[in-house]
Amino acid sequence: MWAIVPIKTFEAAKQRLASALTPEERRGLMLAMARDVLTALARSTRLDGILVVSRTPEADALAQAFGTERFSESPDADLPTALTQASDYLVEHLHARGVMIVPADVPLITEHEIDSVLAEHADVTILPDDEHVGTNCLICTPPGRIPLLFDGRSFRPHVEAAFAAGVVPKVIPSSLFALDIDTPADLRALLAREPASQTGIYLTRAGIAARLADARATPWPGALGTDAAS
Repeated sequence: MWAIVPIKTFEAAKQRLASALTPEERRGLMLAMARDVLTALARSTRLDGILVVSRTPEADALAQAFGTERFSESPDADLPTALTQASDYLVEHLHARGVMIVPADVPLITEHEIDSVLAEHADVTILPDDEHVGTNCLICTPPGRIPLLFDGRSFRPHVEAAFAAGVVPKVIPSSLFALDIDTPADLRALLAREPASQTGIYLTRAGIAARLADARATPWPGALGTDAAS
């Protein structure tokens, strides 16, 4: 079983937070979250390896720091295509018999939850976000068991794809995977639940946590300009 962690370019990360965080703060946040996710995965006793999927130069440093493999998707690949290419690479070159796809923005996950989820996994396991709209973790055995449909609203399509493939998927709601960070409200939820994470520490040291806690704080002056609209 291999984990696949897709990471977009850090400069373009988390555009929905542009009204609250500067581009540099969003980059630092993305890096801290990726470290939390990779730390949990690296400590799992049920994973045989981790594959970081990214074309960004920072991914090399992350892969080296955590002793993981790195895969560069084709330049024109969207997320589902990149994940499919990575999955095919693991099957062909590293003999993977299962894949666990985990986004880099679920910093609450722990090695214990990862191991528990994998212990219960059979064919297809799906962990939705808090709203049961997106997929925050997908586990497939074998790796190509169902099409990969990640587009921000993929939970129901993944469930339907499993049934279409003759598989009853295991759905695990209300997990630590459920909180993915996209909005200031998500950041507040994170700080309320796990301030000791690398992400929580970054938010505190960068002064972001204090800004979020202050209801009178105004958005960063440049956040509503060109960057927010991109």
